Amino acid sequence: MNRQGRVVANGKIRAEHEELKELVREHVGRKKTHAAFEASGYSLWVFDLLCNLLKGAEYVHVAHARSIRAIANSQHKNDHNDAWWLAYLAYEGRLPEVYVPTGRIRELRVATRERAALIHERTRTVKRIRAHLRQVGKGRTLRAGSIRTTKSRLAILECSEAMGGGREIAIKQALEHIDALNLQVAGWEERMEELSADLPAVQALQARIPGVGPVLSATIVAETGPIERFHSPKALARYAGLTPSERSSGGQQRNGGITKEGSAQLRWALVQAVMGARRCRKGPGLYLTHWVNLKCERLGGKKMALVAGARKIAEAIWRLFHLGECFSFRRPFGPIPAEMLANGKV
Repeated sequence: MNRQGRVVANGKIRAEHEELKELVREHVGRKKTHAAFEASGYSLWVFDLLCNLLKGAEYVHVAHARSIRAIANSQHKNDHNDAWWLAYLAYEGRLPEVYVPTGRIRELRVATRERAALIHERTRTVKRIRAHLRQVGKGRTLRAGSIRTTKSRLAILECSEAMGGGREIAIKQALEHIDALNLQVAGWEERMEELSADLPAVQALQARIPGVGPVLSATIVAETGPIERFHSPKALARYAGLTPSERSSGGQQRNGGITKEGSAQLRWALVQAVMGARRCRKGPGLYLTHWVNLKCERLGGKKMALVAGARKIAEAIWRLFHLGECFSFRRPFGPIPAEMLANGKV
């Protein structure tokens, strides 16, 4: 599509490096050309190759497939029509794009997501052990979070030996699998620490946001990228999928639950930050603790209060990087009672 919005060429290629290079050489030449394509399993290598061929990431646009209603809801959906809509929306400057991390941020995202996948696998393995123990009336042998203690492991091994048969083999293999997973998790955490060492944003989150440690700060930075790219606190909260959904029309406003359209890893990290901040007995975490407690009473549920706190944490992170030294937890979370001030330092 040229500068006047007219289609000048059509074609179809396979998802291979050489064919994509040939397409760019044939149709681009020395002109400053923009390329647009939908996010998919091929996105990363296509993005990197086009950035190299077009001499800049500003000329490459990765479209958010679910946000393009003309494609997602079309009654005549095919590759030809999809390509036309991508080119036309990019030509008009209305193409909804996804953020593609590069360099150290991309490597950090790989590390944090691999660690999270291993943690989920370890949790599933612990649940399998607990299920085997329940089947023989020994469910209390393994309590939540006690798999790492030597005493608990010895008790589990004794129970498995008493069971015999296939359950004994399954439990011993599960324990060996957990040990292997722990080694892999430790390796990825070392990788995260190495990648985070030269990222000021990670250090700032740990120092200024209560409840955020090395793992959570690395996860937040990996999932958001440069936080300065968000134009408002609400924009960062929407990116995390923590804002309420809305279906309003004709003057009637209808709000639903959170959209959950953003990164699940980022939402998890923000909720974990709230839970960590609530354990603070002094410092800025007291503001968040008081605010979440008020929300629990008002909403009648802890889960909704934690989600609301996660949204506030996201907005507080935006203010930290945009206001710098002027940042204060009193602004997003409000004042706290005098009795809380007397029990802890703020």
